[in-house]
Amino acid sequence: MLASRRDGDVSLGLPSHLARPANSRALAAAARWAGLVCLAAAVVNVGSASLMHGTMASWVTLLVLIPMVVVLLALSRGRTVALTIAYLLVGTACTYFYVVALFLGTPSYRDTNLFVIALPVIAMTLVGGTGTGAPAGILWASLGFALAETAVILGAATASRAYVPDAVSLGAYLLLVGVLAYDGLTRGTRSRAQTALHRAVRDARLVDLRRERAAASAADLHDTVLSELLALAGSRPGPLDDRLARRIEADLRTLPGLPSGPPGAAGSPSERPAPADPWYDSELHHAIEAARDEGLAIDISGDRTSYARLGEDARRALGLAVRQCLVNVLRHSGSASAEVALSAGGGSVSVMVVDGGSGFPASAPAADRLGLRQSVQDRIARVGGSVDIYSSADIGTTVIMTIPVAPGAAVTKGAA
Repeated sequence: MLASRRDGDVSLGLPSHLARPANSRALAAAARWAGLVCLAAAVVNVGSASLMHGTMASWVTLLVLIPMVVVLLALSRGRTVALTIAYLLVGTACTYFYVVALFLGTPSYRDTNLFVIALPVIAMTLVGGTGTGAPAGILWASLGFALAETAVILGAATASRAYVPDAVSLGAYLLLVGVLAYDGLTRGTRSRAQTALHRAVRDARLVDLRRERAAASAADLHDTVLSELLALAGSRPGPLDDRLARRIEADLRTLPGLPSGPPGAAGSPSERPAPADPWYDSELHHAIEAARDEGLAIDISGDRTSYARLGEDARRALGLAVRQCLVNVLRHSGSASAEVALSAGGGSVSVMVVDGGSGFPASAPAADRLGLRQSVQDRIARVGGSVDIYSSADIGTTVIMTIPVAPGAAVTKGAA
């Protein structure tokens, strides 16, 4: 059984489409090695008799089994129809000469009901087949048993001995057929159980994906609504400024489930010309400009082109996280200015947001600072990044967000 593990999942075993051929190969391999054991036992038995009596007939009996052993060894290394047929043909001939030589070399043997004769018959029965199912295995086992018994009958007739069916070889044949039949009858039940297990894992994964999507949507909604409410609270009484109205409408249209608007609508992509510098169309730049519109003076430093090294999801997450940081500066710090610094190195991109206002204990933010955890820390963590927060009442707050660089990304040096 193979173990499939992901986030603590239990071992589920092989899928049903792989279990059938795997079980068939295992049974066939076990049968072939059991056949080799039977032939080895026959060789030891005859070899012991040869050493004790020293007769030429005993050595001939030993030698006629060698071709059968060689072909079975080749079959154990690679299961093919041609090799199986060759083994059955060679095994039939070897079994015939083996029985004749055994009777001629041992006059005390009067019939075929002997364990030493049953050994090559069992080896022929346990050929294992080349198919991937119970019917094919039963067919090959039956063919091997029939050919071996035919060789025994002919060998007994040639040596003028009586043919008596032995219970050992017949029992081995019936046991193998029973195992193959049981495997074929119960395989459907195992497949249904495995299907149910895989369906349960799939459903659990869908629930996790829905939960992650809901968390991301909630974070987007939190950031957007908080930012727009802050912008409205800071605007002058009277009619809403056209620039602020267009920005709020464009931001709201980015929320999940809302239409992006017809071509030419306020904030729609068709209204905005494609910028020469991707920086000006990035989420991070929009976050900085939105905070500036709300009256926060922001100084940008560092290498802004390093931002392009991040993947699309990471750039969006970082932009929205910086936006929440700047909202927190406007809402909580009491500072009229902030600094956004970008840097890259060590396979990651870092963005630092610094303000000189009133800070807070970073280990235990106030209840009204839930956006720092939900919209900054959780959002950056979902794209594989980390957040470090340094804050105190006398020096302000510094938030450092670090995200791994997208594999294979290149960067063009330049300053903001």
